[in-house]
Amino acid sequence: MLAIIIMISFLALIGAALTIFLKRMPTDATDNHVLQQPRFKGLFDRPDAASFVEKPATDTRKEGLLELAKAGDLSALSAAHASHDAQLYSDVLTALSERASERQENLSALVSHISKSDELRATKQLARGFIESWKTAPDRRSTTEMIHIAALSDDAETYEQALEAAVEFWRSGKLSEFKPEELIELLVSQYWVIAPEARRGGAGFALKRRLSGVRRELATATPAS
Repeated sequence: MLAIIIMISFLALIGAALTIFLKRMPTDATDNHVLQQPRFKGLFDRPDAASFVEKPATDTRKEGLLELAKAGDLSALSAAHASHDAQLYSDVLTALSERASERQENLSALVSHISKSDELRATKQLARGFIESWKTAPDRRSTTEMIHIAALSDDAETYEQALEAAVEFWRSGKLSEFKPEELIELLVSQYWVIAPEARRGGAGFALKRRLSGVRRELATATPAS
């Protein structure tokens, strides 16, 4: 009798241990995925992307947003971004940029709309167009916006172009509103706004090296009077 009781107790312990072991094992690929570190995927990446399912925009919706963009309606850009359709976003921004190139106030409005957003990005075409426009009447506010929109283009060469323009104008005394340390702070802080992948590679390395050189220059220089 005692042997039977001991045997039953032994089997019960084995069963309990097996149950605990099975509960701790990953049940499917989803459990393994949770252990992986998330990576930045681009313009539409967000922390809750794994649980977020976005329906693609219909052709009618796309056509409607493009028509709004061609008419200069800036809300079309936010709507395109919300659709999580990268091509649609690019097309809408291109349409807005083409219209903005016709009048200075339209360009300023588009740049301001993107700059004030926490989500929208620019293109190198828009940024470079604004750099040229900025040269006609540079001041503290427009310089800050010009550098920011260049960073939002996620293009290292475009950002370096904006950096060179700002430093050249500062040297000639056209940006006397900036103290050297203030201009350095602006250029460095906006460098980190550029998407990580755009800061890598040959162009990204060249930009980083140029930025280091500008920091050294501005640390010891004074603007022309």
